[in-house]
Amino acid sequence: MEDRLTRLINHRRALHEIPETCYDLPETQEYVLRALKTTRAEVSAVSPSGVLAYFDMGACSTVAFRSDMDALPVQETSGVPFVSRHAGKTHACGHDAHMAMQLALAEEISRTPTRRNVLIILQPAEESGNGAELMIGTGALDKYGVSEIYACHVEPSLKSGVIASRPGEFMARASEVHVTVRGKSSHIAEPQNGVDALMAGLRFVRETDICVRERYANVRHLYGYGSFSSGRANNVISNETHIAGTLRAYDDAVFESIRQDVLRIAEGIGRDTGARFEVEINKGYPPLINSPECYERIKAAAQGLEFEYLPEPHLIAEDFACYLRYRPGLMFNLGINTNTPLHDPAFRFDESALVQGTQMFLNLANID
Repeated sequence: MEDRLTRLINHRRALHEIPETCYDLPETQEYVLRALKTTRAEVSAVSPSGVLAYFDMGACSTVAFRSDMDALPVQETSGVPFVSRHAGKTHACGHDAHMAMQLALAEEISRTPTRRNVLIILQPAEESGNGAELMIGTGALDKYGVSEIYACHVEPSLKSGVIASRPGEFMARASEVHVTVRGKSSHIAEPQNGVDALMAGLRFVRETDICVRERYANVRHLYGYGSFSSGRANNVISNETHIAGTLRAYDDAVFESIRQDVLRIAEGIGRDTGARFEVEINKGYPPLINSPECYERIKAAAQGLEFEYLPEPHLIAEDFACYLRYRPGLMFNLGINTNTPLHDPAFRFDESALVQGTQMFLNLANID
């Protein structure tokens, strides 16, 4: 175990020093390729920055494990001695830990063959850019006969080393909501000559909030706004309002129904007030739905590890959900026992937890 922890720490800290974002990951890709070429894997680079590593054990089925590679555009303030060497970028979401576990796993598989063939997928652009679709587009799932796929995400709120998951809903479909309301300026003393974009925007926020809250009270979802700006002066009717928020749901039909309600309300207020509404609700990542069968497999594979049922799904989103549209699979959390949340510039955690995460993957590669 000490040897595994040493290797995990070495990989994690080396990767932590060279964070890169989205698809622009030349140093990260080079490090991963160099590490994997010391193993018995069939390794291939995926343009512009992904990596595939396949271990052929002569088995009739292949299990895939996915890790993300990209960092966040955040200036690190953790104070660790292996701090980011790239200004304005840091691995504050734990993707350096995810990669370290896969590299340590590859090294162990090279020494002790597993019962199943293993495909390790290291993908770019999870935070933005949907790197999952890039990797799916390589045809690797078909080429290597992948029957199921798993991924891990570190979780600050869980005790260090605890594995936690749940069948079904695990993470939400998340979309950005951007609304522009266009009116017509006039002196505030002559409102009849203008179209008040500020008041139309306030009405939109109020009516959409009431509608969604009441109509979907019994359905897991999130709809709300985080930004509202309008107007230029205290005595001029605003001619433009900008509103930004988010829509999140675990079911595509619920997501689409809320989206249509929002569009309908905007259209109605526009007719009533004369304001023009431009509403953009992007598709975002799909909901992450864990396979019930894979949940039973991971419970069986968790023998000897501390495993917990996760009672509630997360409202965050993950592009690992895209893989689950092609193959059954599951994402699990790994507790890392830290007081700093994900995406915090001061993010740091208990690295010893990575030993249990690596073991979980190794067990999955050996379960029939």
